[in-house]
Amino acid sequence: MPDDQRQQDPAERLEQLLRQQDVFAYGISHDLRAPLRAIETFSALLARNSGDRLDETGRDHLQRIRDAAARMGGLIELLLDLSRVDRAEFADEPVDLGLLFGLAAAELQEAEPGRCAHVEIAPDLWVRGDERLLRQLATQLVRNAWNFSEGDVRIVVTGERDGGMREVVVRDHGRGFDMRYARKLFEPFQRLHAPEEGAGSGIGLAIASRVAERHGGRIRAESVPGEGSTFRVTLPAADAPDEHAS
Repeated sequence: MPDDQRQQDPAERLEQLLRQQDVFAYGISHDLRAPLRAIETFSALLARNSGDRLDETGRDHLQRIRDAAARMGGLIELLLDLSRVDRAEFADEPVDLGLLFGLAAAELQEAEPGRCAHVEIAPDLWVRGDERLLRQLATQLVRNAWNFSEGDVRIVVTGERDGGMREVVVRDHGRGFDMRYARKLFEPFQRLHAPEEGAGSGIGLAIASRVAERHGGRIRAESVPGEGSTFRVTLPAADAPDEHAS
């Protein structure tokens, strides 16, 4: 090992390795886009130009290819989002986190109008940070509650300020999980449920955790199987802008 690496502080070395890992993930995800676009393009052409010449089995196989390509495209986007959390420029400003949770819920409701969402969001959930990153955090937490709820979705978002920090609490009434495996929730590609039970890519909560850490905060989870889950996000607190008005 080179002398400069032996003399490097362990914390600095770890940070360097994490940066290299993020760069690697970003590069791999970016380069996968080109062959994936080719799969999507030519499978769409095949369906349009020759679909009527395929039998039922052939059409089913073709649709499976297109569905798998769509899932892979979504996974690549999530990997890119994860790698961007630490790479993106950071805007430090007051952010209405409650508004971001409301927008995330509205987008999911629009995408799945057949499901009814009951979302209660407390007022004045102002935090300090980067609005684009915090929107990712809100989106991933709402999507997690959405995916693991059967039928109607019930989400309650509250918050309490403690000095310079604010704890935002997101409760759902979904499937819940066994607390013995809670530490795996925020690790990429770790899933506590099967796909048919609502499990997604295993990256969404990792993104939420990384966003919280980027803001100097953290995220914790509590749950009882069959009774829902509670996510506690600690972030720097902010006052509503009108409180500064003269």
